[in-house]
Amino acid sequence: MDVRGLSDLALSAGLKTQNNLASDTSRLASGLRVNTAADDPSGLAIAESLASRVAGLDQGVHELQNASNALTVAEGAMSTISQILQRMRTLVVEGRSDLISTSDRNDLQSELSQLRLEIDRIAQNTSFNGRALLDGSASSQLPLSSRQLMINPSLAGGGTLIDTIIDPLSPYIPANAPQFANLLTVDSYDPVSNTIGITVTIGSQETSFGSDQIVPLAVPNGSDTPVGLTPPAPGAPTFLQNSQNGGGPQVLAFNMGVLTPGDVGKSALIVSLPAQFKAPGAALQVNSGDAEGAVTSVDIAAMSTVNLGVNEVILGNDLQNQAAEYRIDYALTTVGGARATIGAQTVALQDAANAGNTTSVNTQAAESAIRDLNVGSAVTTFTRDQLQNQFQQRLVADANKLSHIYATLVADAIVR
Repeated sequence: MDVRGLSDLALSAGLKTQNNLASDTSRLASGLRVNTAADDPSGLAIAESLASRVAGLDQGVHELQNASNALTVAEGAMSTISQILQRMRTLVVEGRSDLISTSDRNDLQSELSQLRLEIDRIAQNTSFNGRALLDGSASSQLPLSSRQLMINPSLAGGGTLIDTIIDPLSPYIPANAPQFANLLTVDSYDPVSNTIGITVTIGSQETSFGSDQIVPLAVPNGSDTPVGLTPPAPGAPTFLQNSQNGGGPQVLAFNMGVLTPGDVGKSALIVSLPAQFKAPGAALQVNSGDAEGAVTSVDIAAMSTVNLGVNEVILGNDLQNQAAEYRIDYALTTVGGARATIGAQTVALQDAANAGNTTSVNTQAAESAIRDLNVGSAVTTFTRDQLQNQFQQRLVADANKLSHIYATLVADAIVR
């Protein structure tokens, strides 16, 4: 009987079982199936790659939430600016009434000036984590060099008082022209001369401009060119006006539409706005963590009074009051559009964050399937290995005992 051979087999199997028990104990203690590269070389490499992506996604979601919070701060500041503009519009409407005294109008003007300063203060001081939001440094939008608000109703013949068909650059406003309000009215028709009388009134929202300039013109019936002026052509408008009643720099040039007697009583208004400016910078880039170079842009427009077109809001004559009202309406529209853009960007950021969370959870599940331990199966294996190890140890002990008995019997037989 080869008792020693049986013992050797049990010892060899027992050593393997003890190694398995050590591995089982390590896995149960850590809760991981893969603790070292030796446990699953390729699985470890895949799990590490997945873990890296999960970490990036989780941080990306955090950054997207920060960006959403920054937009909330910006939108809140814009909401305050919108409320200020509503108050300014109320004051301008009140100031257009002839029933208020000069003293009352001066008080209204003082409040308007203070409200303008408050808008600029908000635009300069609104920030998130030390990053300015409303000064234009968080925007990629190019500043507009010149802006015009044209309010010109249709003429009897289906045209317009101010025609941009012949020359798209008309009306033309020189870069250094003051902020003005131009009123064009069709006053009368003279059947004797068959001409239409019009009046061009140029006022301004700048006190340095001085008093309104009034220019009377006569236009032949069915024509778009005042008497004595050149017919419209690209770059050669029908009407030119310089400041200081013709003695100063050019402030306005435009083409007229074709006028007929049916246009008497019509009017058009052009309100100019200053060129915009913004602090150096571009749209904010937020890394979503989804992949290399995966970023989301956040663009927040500048909200200064110059950019909104209300850097000057002067109550005075009716033309100035009209200009002030239209400028504030433009500012309200601009702020409303900017808030809508921020709202859309906030929704996009929230959607990106939700997508990032979903991708992170699913990626983490994939990593878990590779790295994490199936505890139920591991406990079963551990119990099996414990029982097997106990059996192998008992087998070795019994084999050693039998070997000793067999050796004793052989020795006794030899002696006899």
